[in-house]
Amino acid sequence: MAVRSGFFNSVNGDRRYDAAWFAEYFATFIGDGVFPNPSNGLQLVEGPGMRTTIKAGKGWIKGYYVTNDSDYIIQHDIADGILKRIDRIVIRLNHLKRQIEIVLKKGSQASSPTAPTIQRDAEAYELVLADIFINAGTTQITQANITDQRLNNSLCGIVHGVVNQVDTTSIFNQYQSWFNNYSVTKANEFSAWQNNVTTALEAWIDGQEADFNAWMAAEKGLFYDWFATIKDILDTNAAGNLYQLIEDHKAAPFPHFTVDKVHKWGFNYNSNLKCAQIIFEVVVEE
Repeated sequence: MAVRSGFFNSVNGDRRYDAAWFAEYFATFIGDGVFPNPSNGLQLVEGPGMRTTIKAGKGWIKGYYVTNDSDYIIQHDIADGILKRIDRIVIRLNHLKRQIEIVLKKGSQASSPTAPTIQRDAEAYELVLADIFINAGTTQITQANITDQRLNNSLCGIVHGVVNQVDTTSIFNQYQSWFNNYSVTKANEFSAWQNNVTTALEAWIDGQEADFNAWMAAEKGLFYDWFATIKDILDTNAAGNLYQLIEDHKAAPFPHFTVDKVHKWGFNYNSNLKCAQIIFEVVVEE
């Protein structure tokens, strides 16, 4: 393994330095990642349909820099009708092409997909900007489907300062863990609330049904009791029984008492006495 050092003035061309030397030099005190200003530098955001957009910003990989000065549009393949996948957006230091490029790495379709692996070897070195979850049958990528990996120091990171950048991996993992736990907690709370409401509603319906059945049973009993009082009347000798009821009704006391004569009564004027008088006379007589 050779020992190298630099930079020194050349004497008769004995010290020649190329881009790789300078990149190695700068990489010793400027860490890889995206530059923090602006805060949305190289951020991946949703676009229309199956498109996403990388915002303007700058990145740094192993002493080489990349600048994106405007929105960079990425077109994703359509979703599968059954399986899911995770696409990954990286900035790649490509030594063969001698450039840093933005690359869409399409994920493999699966029921439980994983993001594509990143390349870090003698030919290329990749930093992950974001992962995109492509659900089965989806036609629209939303911000909720995008996982920003810029703060994940193991995949990308932020260019912070000289020698060492701030390790944001633990902060990112802490935030991600909190978010996951919060989501699970709220989902469980909603599920418990829904179960309580469902149980209460079912209990109320059961109570109403029981009350209705009890009322029907009571009314049925009352009906049977009433029917028992008249069933002897409505027998095969209904006509005779009905006649007897009519006769009993005629013989009942006031106001149903009847006589063999029909009277009329009222008031008229007595001219002799010059006053009103009550009249009561028979109009029909058997």
